[in-house]
This record gives sequence, structure tokens and C-alpha cells, in this order.
Amino acid sequence: MSSRRAQQKESTRQALFARAMQLFSERGYEAVSVEDIVTAASVARGTFYFHFPSKEDVLLEAVRRGERHIVGRMAAVADRPLLEVLVATTEGFAEVWGGHRELLPHAGAVGIRRIAQVAGERDHEPLRLELVQHVERALAAGALRSPLPAQMLADVFLLDVFAALMSWAATGQPPLSIVMRGVIELYLGGVGLGRA
Repeated sequence: MSSRRAQQKESTRQALFARAMQLFSERGYEAVSVEDIVTAASVARGTFYFHFPSKEDVLLEAVRRGERHIVGRMAAVADRPLLEVLVATTEGFAEVWGGHRELLPHAGAVGIRRIAQVAGERDHEPLRLELVQHVERALAAGALRSPLPAQMLADVFLLDVFAALMSWAATGQPPLSIVMRGVIELYLGGVGLGRA
């Protein structure tokens, strides 16, 4: 019985998430209210708040799902050189957010607030932890040279990606694939790619 109830609960959460994201894409994040979401999903207002404390938490869920996708892309090239990991990372970001340009500023704000509100949370973020491992390996192999620790180098790369995505969100130009390649070139040129 509890298994069926858990499945129903997850199904309701998925439906709420899907309807909210659809409305955000159609109308824009700011124009959608919780009332709009519950009406579109045919659920009570309390049902929404049971699953998501606020409309912002729906976007936080989108950010988390996106991070899981990107981590999966990174893990798939775990034994490859750092350049391939960075390419997989930026391609993952492009896959997740390329079709949601209008949501990017709102999702970025949610992510920044989450980090600011929860002390030490960034030290447990799977995306950051995965990237730190790859950067540590590149430093240890001499493929990357920097006086900065791996954690800081990972943060610099992720902040570069974030800044580029926010800038791209304003106009959609140049194409996101060019923006992401540029981030990698800037990052590797800035920290120095070693010759192995």
C-alpha cells in the first residue's frame, strides 16, 4: 500500500513540475503564478505546497535535474583528458539550458540564493565534486598547471560557465555552442594547459 502511495506522490510531483515548466516556457517565469500551476495541473493549492514550498522551488528542481544530467555527461568521460571532460560539461549545460534561454536568469538567481542561504552546500554539490575530481587528476598528471587548489579551479570554471550563460541569455548570440567553446578556451588559456 505504501509503495503505491509513494508512486502516486511521485507521479503528482512530476505532473506539477512538468506543468509548471511548460507554463514557464509558454508565458515566462514572472507571468506564472502558483494558482496558474495548480489550475493547469488540476490539483489543490495545498497539493502544490506539499511538493514545492514555492514557485522558486520548481526552478530549483529544474536546476537539480540539470545538474544530474551534466554529472552523467561528465562521468561518461571520467577516464578521458580534462579537455574532454570540460567539453562534456559545457555540452551538458547547453543541452539542459539551450532551450530555456528565458528561464536562465531566474534559474541562475535561484542557484545563487541556494548557495548563499545554505552554508557549506556548495561543498556537497555533485556537479562541483565531479569536476573537482577531474581537475585534481589533471593537476596530478601535470596536464594542468596552477598554484590554485583544484576546488578553486573547479569553481572558476563553473563561474565562467555561469557568467557566459547569463550573458548569452540576454541576446541568444553568439550560438551557445560557440559560447561554451569560448569558455573552455578562456579557462584553459588562463590556467595554462601543460604538455604531457
